[in-house]
Parts: sequence; C-alpha cells; structure tokens
Amino acid sequence: MDALIISCYLFLGALATHLAFRKRQKLPLPPGPPGEPIIGHLRKLPDDQNRAEVFYEWSLKYGDVFSLRVPGKTMIVLNSEKATVDLLEKRGAIYSDRVRLGYYDAIDWGDTIVFSPYNPFHHLQKKLYHQSFGKHVVSEYWPVQERESNILLKGLMDYPQAYDKQVERFSGGVVSDIGFGHRIESFDDEYFQLSQQWGRVAHEGSRTSLLDLHPIFAHLPSWFPGAWFVNFIKETRPAMDIIGGGNYYKVEKEMERGSLVRPSYTSKHLEAMFRGEISPELRRAIRKSGATIFAAGAETTWSTTTMFIACMLLHPKAQQKAQEEIDRVIGRDRLPEFTDRDSLPFVTAVVYESFRWQPVLPLGLPHQSMADDVYNGMFIPKGSIIIANSRAITWDPRSYHDPRSFKPERYLPQPEGAGEVFPMNSVFGWGRRICAGRHLAFDSVWIAVARILATFTISPTKDAEGNFVKPEVRFTTALTRQAEPFVADIHPRDEAACRLIATLN
Repeated sequence: MDALIISCYLFLGALATHLAFRKRQKLPLPPGPPGEPIIGHLRKLPDDQNRAEVFYEWSLKYGDVFSLRVPGKTMIVLNSEKATVDLLEKRGAIYSDRVRLGYYDAIDWGDTIVFSPYNPFHHLQKKLYHQSFGKHVVSEYWPVQERESNILLKGLMDYPQAYDKQVERFSGGVVSDIGFGHRIESFDDEYFQLSQQWGRVAHEGSRTSLLDLHPIFAHLPSWFPGAWFVNFIKETRPAMDIIGGGNYYKVEKEMERGSLVRPSYTSKHLEAMFRGEISPELRRAIRKSGATIFAAGAETTWSTTTMFIACMLLHPKAQQKAQEEIDRVIGRDRLPEFTDRDSLPFVTAVVYESFRWQPVLPLGLPHQSMADDVYNGMFIPKGSIIIANSRAITWDPRSYHDPRSFKPERYLPQPEGAGEVFPMNSVFGWGRRICAGRHLAFDSVWIAVARILATFTISPTKDAEGNFVKPEVRFTTALTRQAEPFVADIHPRDEAACRLIATLN
C-alpha cells in the first residue's frame, strides 16, 4: 500500500461522509474556526501536547459548544459544565458510546470498560465494578492502601531523589494487591515493571494516529510517515497481553488447583463463578475488568500523587497550612487514617486542587453520539466525537475564581473559603461513562497525600551557596497529562517524623 492509495482512501471517505452529512443536515453545526473544503479542520487540529489549551482558547471565541470537521467525523467540543451535563448526563442514552481508539483495538484492549462501546459487555463489567468498588464498599481496601502508603513513606525517607519511582511503586502496589492479590516487594517485581510499561502506553499509545481512522492502517510498514504505532505495538504488546490476561490466568490456575490464594477482586469473582456454572462471557468480563483496575488505577494514582508533590514544591504556603491542620487535629505521634478525613478539610482540599489544577485527562475520554440530536438550535450528527474539555471546565471563571491559580481554600465553606465545588466529573468522567473506580482512586491519593504531608516537607533544592533554586515544573500531554521529572528536596519534617516512619511495618 503506498501513499497514493492511502490519500485516495482518505479523500473518498471524507467526500462520502461530507455528502451524507449534507443530505441529512437541517440545522447548522455548532460554530467553530473556519475549515477547508473536504478535509475540514484536519490541518488546523492542534497536536496532542497543546490540544486542551488550544481548545480552551477557541472556547473563549466560539462558545461553550463548538465543532470541528475531520475526514469522516464531526467533533463536538463541550467547554462548560452546563453543556456537558445537558448532553453527557441528561441525554446519556445517546451520548454514552465510545470512540474507537486504534492503538487499543490493535492490542485487544478495545473491549475493556474504559474503551468499550456502550453495549451489554460494557454493562456486565460495570456491574462487577459496582459490586466491588461502589462508595459503600471501598472501605474494605483501606488496610491495603494504608499498608502501601507506609511503604511509600519508608521509600521516600531512604531514597527521596527517586520520589517518582516510589510513588509509582505505591500506585502499582495498591492495584496489584486489590486486583490480583499480589504484593509488590521491590522495583524488580514483574508487576511493578508492568505498571511502568502501562504508564508509557497510556501516555504515548493514545496519540492521534491513522489507526483512529481505520484498522487497515495497522498493516502499514513502519517506515511510512506517521506510522510510529507499528513498532510501538510490537514493543508493547507482550506486556499488554500479560496485564490484559496473564495476571488473571495466574489466579485462575491457582484456584483450579485448589491452592490458597490471597483475596482479591479476581479471586472474589472467580469464587462466585466456581460455585456455579462458569459463563465464558462472565469469565471474560472478570479478566478484562481486572486488567483495567491494574492499568487505569496505577496510572491515575501515580500521575495525581506526583502532581501533588509538584504543587507543594510550587506552593509552600499551602503545604504549611495543611501540615498545621494535621498537627492540630492528629498530633505528631501517629499517621492520619481514613477515619480522620472529615476532620482534615484543608488536606482534602489540597487533594481536590491537585486533581483540578492540572487534570490527568484534560480532554477526558471521547464519547460518541449514537443518534442525530439538536442542542440549543445546533445540529449534532450521529457518530460525532464528543469531547468534554476538562481544561476549559476547570478553568471556567463562572465556577472557579482565579481558576489558573492553585488555591485549595477555594473548596472550604465561607467565610474561610469560597465554597466552590470539586469538579468530580471533569476529573473522573461524565454520565454513564464516569470512572467506576473513582472512589478507590480518590482514597489512594488521599491517604498518600495526608501521610506525606504529616511526615515530609517538600522544598526546592539549594545551590552551592545555600540559596534555594527556583523550582521548574513542566507538563507533557497525550491522552493523559503528566508532570515531567523535576528536582525537589523531599525530607522528613523532623526527628519525630523519622522515628514515626521507622516504626512502620
């Protein structure tokens, strides 16, 4: 297949879509920047790194809902909480499908709960999640999260310069134990290596590519311009197969042999299956949903906890205020526990703001409309890509004062704060596609944040003359947004903190 054939394919596909759209369109699309004939906004579409920010700037000009056209698709970008609630929640019956993401389809992850179409298999996985991760049951996992946070504190005390790796081990340790009953004991552990591989996949594998247009492009030669995904699939597929199935099969085989396995999400659901007839569809749902627990849980917890460390580095007054609250409420002779959360509103506000200030998913995960629709006199065609622009929503001055600033106190009730509401949906998704593991993920971040604040101070490093070096934190974005590695001085607050960490099991 050469460039001419591919170009013809794209042209004919775009032309057919354009003609079909013109035939059924009765009302105008939402406004948007000027496009070009046939190819629409293909050449104007910003790259993955800057897309959320550019979309935010466009929203200031074109409004809460704007549209773009690319070959074969209409993109509808939602830039306010009201528009997003109106469509993705109130009209969720027709806005809960998922856009197919080529890379994940190519590695057989397209039917996991995050990426799957809105179909019965998706509902089956969601039911399993609700049983295990609903708000009423996540406290069952508090002992795991507290134990893993203790290991995190010890790692930060012994190897503070490797804070990123310590946080990654914490996030992977929580989900490997909960998902498969496996405890990560060291950086050499296979499960830790897998969580690192997934971090790379979540960030790099979600870049826009020809695969998103049609699976046929998976057969391109690796040297073809834009075919970066060909070698990437070859490199990452083995690890993705282990996460997607290998971890599950280990638990299943041990249970079939009658071996004693540690309790986990997988073993719990397999026990229920072994007591009755084993349905192949249910077995597949347990395997796919278990893979998502490991992958999505590790990535979001790691990204947000690392973001918190960056926020404390850049905003020492917020760190000091949170530590003062912990000292006043908890004291210095024990660590914060989940049962203390209601008594630590500013610590919780720091967690909220770490999520809001730089959302892990600045453009969310795209939905797809399942029927033609009209919203405020604007036509939204069936099959449109629907993007909830979390960057625009979390920067919306109608909801957040001084939205670009890191201000945890915004969530405190008046007069101490502004009484603003944490943007749960902008962080964890909208409507029927909201993250089913959000309560577990929030708990993991909260316990890590509270305990780091209780025992450590995060400061800029010093130069040879003993002067603080101005901290620099940069961010990189593909599907997820991450803080690039930065330099920080992470040290125990005092001898009392050292003694407390030394007593941890």
